[in-house]
Amino acid sequence: MGHVNVGRMIVGAIVAAVILFVIEGVINGAILGTQWEEWAKALGPLNHAPSFAVGMVIWAIVSLLHGFAGLLIYVGIRPRFGAGPKTAVLAGLLLWIPGFLTHALGQLALGDIPLRLIVIGCIGGLIAVMVAVVAGAATYQET
Repeated sequence: MGHVNVGRMIVGAIVAAVILFVIEGVINGAILGTQWEEWAKALGPLNHAPSFAVGMVIWAIVSLLHGFAGLLIYVGIRPRFGAGPKTAVLAGLLLWIPGFLTHALGQLALGDIPLRLIVIGCIGGLIAVMVAVVAGAATYQET
């Protein structure tokens, strides 16, 4: 088993985070933006969302955390499954399940967010995570 190249892991995590932020922004802004706005308006006084700027900072932090988690999973399973995109896809799936799927199921159980937003967001999250972790993993090499 090789030594973890922390510097390369951090670079890969940042690459993954940027990709996640952009793809999730396209999904939830360009594709679902109008529906999210309608849902927020329907909440009326129950909507306590932060300002747009604060929301973007929060989403950037979430993307960074997901990027680091995805690369940490990849680096952790790489010795057993081998380097490459297959292992990166597995790492992405292992991130998506607790990071996106369980969250979507929780939203579904609460019934407070429209099903279309949950499903498209969850599927979009799967695509985003796969692309991001594969790209981030491509930058990683052990010393």
